[in-house]
Amino acid sequence: MWANKRVGPPAVGPQKRLIIKGLRAIPALPANYKADTLARLRSAIQAIQLSQPTPQGLEELYRDCEGLCLHKFGSDIYAMVQAELGAYTRQRLDEINRLSDASVGGSVLELTTQFWVGYTQQLDMIKCIFLYLDRTYVLQSANVASLWSMGLNVVRQCLVDTDIKSRLIRLVLGEVAKERDGKSADQTSVKCLVQMFVDLGLYSQFFMPSLIDATRDYYVKESRRLVGSLVAIQPAEGPRPTNSASAMSVPQYLAHVKLRIDEETQRAALYLSPGSKAPLLSTVLAELVEKHTERLLTTSFDAMVDAHMLADLANLYSLLSSVNQLDALKRYWAVYVKKVGLRLVQAPELDVGLVSDMLAMKQRLDDVMKSAFQSNSMLAHALRDSFEDFINSRRSKPAQLTAKFIDQSIRSGNRSTADEDIDSLLNRVVVIFRFIHDKDLFEAYYKRDLAKRLLYNKSVSADTERSMVQKLRMECGPGFTKRLEGMLRDMDFTSDLDGKFTNLQEAQEANNIGFHVSILTQAFWPTYEPMPLTIPRNVELAQEQFVQFYSEKHNGRKLYWQPNLGTCLLKVSFDEGPKELSLTIVQGTVLLLFSEHDELSYQQIQENTGLEDVELMRTLQSLACGKYRVLAKEPKGRDVAGTDVFTFNAAFTSPQTRIKIGQILLKEAEKESKEVEEHIQLDRMYQVDAAIVRILKARKRLDHTALMTELLSRLKFNSTSAEVKERIETLIERDYIKRDDADPSLYLYLA
Repeated sequence: MWANKRVGPPAVGPQKRLIIKGLRAIPALPANYKADTLARLRSAIQAIQLSQPTPQGLEELYRDCEGLCLHKFGSDIYAMVQAELGAYTRQRLDEINRLSDASVGGSVLELTTQFWVGYTQQLDMIKCIFLYLDRTYVLQSANVASLWSMGLNVVRQCLVDTDIKSRLIRLVLGEVAKERDGKSADQTSVKCLVQMFVDLGLYSQFFMPSLIDATRDYYVKESRRLVGSLVAIQPAEGPRPTNSASAMSVPQYLAHVKLRIDEETQRAALYLSPGSKAPLLSTVLAELVEKHTERLLTTSFDAMVDAHMLADLANLYSLLSSVNQLDALKRYWAVYVKKVGLRLVQAPELDVGLVSDMLAMKQRLDDVMKSAFQSNSMLAHALRDSFEDFINSRRSKPAQLTAKFIDQSIRSGNRSTADEDIDSLLNRVVVIFRFIHDKDLFEAYYKRDLAKRLLYNKSVSADTERSMVQKLRMECGPGFTKRLEGMLRDMDFTSDLDGKFTNLQEAQEANNIGFHVSILTQAFWPTYEPMPLTIPRNVELAQEQFVQFYSEKHNGRKLYWQPNLGTCLLKVSFDEGPKELSLTIVQGTVLLLFSEHDELSYQQIQENTGLEDVELMRTLQSLACGKYRVLAKEPKGRDVAGTDVFTFNAAFTSPQTRIKIGQILLKEAEKESKEVEEHIQLDRMYQVDAAIVRILKARKRLDHTALMTELLSRLKFNSTSAEVKERIETLIERDYIKRDDADPSLYLYLA
């Protein structure tokens, strides 16, 4: 238990005095203290170097070093240690250097490795004994290296002063070459000695340049041997050995290069300095790829793309990208796309499937871009430019065929494409359309096809039509699709108006023949030539009724009838039974004549219908000479003459209840195309004239070259210099512009 005690005052008594006196004499060291101590330390170092136990304990040796340092003998200790390390190093390296590369006791690499491993272990123990020296004398002295650094410098100096350094580098590089050749190499010794060069500061100065030179020489020889024997792609390529002397194809060579790159990467990670990887791989790629880029691309690039070898093309792209040779790849890529595209576009016999072929080609090249070329922007631009070049190398035809392809794709009778895939297909077609320069020509053809689909109800759906027009609007703007959108609005308006007129007809059952009318705005729709036709009386009455109905709702508008665009459905009684015939209005008008007459001559039919010979002949041919012969002709034959006589064929038979009898198509496709192109050419002439006048009105005077440059930049279609010159001459004749009297190449605007 603790008890509190008070501390009392100190006891009073006699006080003692402490007196410090100086030494009568300074103590002296023993006579042989320094020499004996250094001898003991020297013996310890020699014992350590011989892997023998030290005569004294390590602590006693440490105290000896400490004592000498305290008596200012640090420089003597340092010099002794340096001398011992130097003598030992020179002796050991001289012994190793006198041996052959592969001696009985071990190779030079192995012996040097053993020396270095043992030396660093010995140096570590020596550093522990002389630790006090490191912490006092070395730290307090300028330009004195630590014991560890001094020990490394000793070895470094010995290597630099003798030829063993060059010999070791040669032997190490020899092991690297053996490994590259697929032979067994002493990786342990190589790794140890490379680290020795790094620790001694000899790696960057001596070893690395030698390694790069040896690598360059090795791969120069290999690339010459392999590239010099490259062969075209074979139908079936099996794997080849890495060092096979047999000929390689480009894909095999690329795989070989990738293998070499992987090997060098592993080699750098295994026993080279971290900073060696980049220059090493750069050297390999320069010799195997960069210097042979043209040969690799020339030999098999086209064949690789044709064969859709995505993995090999990805190897090619990766390697060329690593040596900054994508410009060369871009050049060959563009040439390939143009070459393949021109084969399609410039062959008239391939016109039937041209757009399908271009879509397949674009899809295949897009796969190459995505899977092999990593969607590189530079190569993507080259692809787009090349597509644009070859598509427009043939004027007008791609625009016409693209419009026709869209028409076939979204017709209700098309069964080649599922409904859910139509939108995706149209998106791909729009990409092709994007490259076409003759967009005004495309618009003209597309408008004609759209008109037929809308008038004959042949579209897959109204939504599909609107979607396609919207896609075109996004590509070219509202001005391009103004007429197309107007056509769709007309059909919507017609649907609403037709419903109201149908209700009116149903209320008047006496003359209800199911009369339907499509109201078309003339400015939006294609121009159609009027056809003279005397329609049946009941149809004429329905037509007059509609005119009255329409005029009540839309006063001031005038209707022009186009019977050649209409269709009708007739119920006809045959001996086999009643059937419904789907006909054009012209066919129906002709057939209705036989409801009142049993027999009619060609002349009588023409008098009753008012048709011209060409139209009447092809109409009678479709009814009397086609697949479904509802009329009989005398004399029999496949052609119609002006002297023929026709009768109703009551004996007509068919298993179908509803029959569509198509009109005989005239061979007018070329004529129609020519008319469209002439119309577009005329529009272009007006646009060129207007553009020239606008430019000169703003500039007042301009030379021919500047005028051509600015004009072509403004036009949205291709125009040749000859065509522009012709328009300039026309404008000069019409006094819109004139040539300068002093300089004929200068044009002036006339107000």
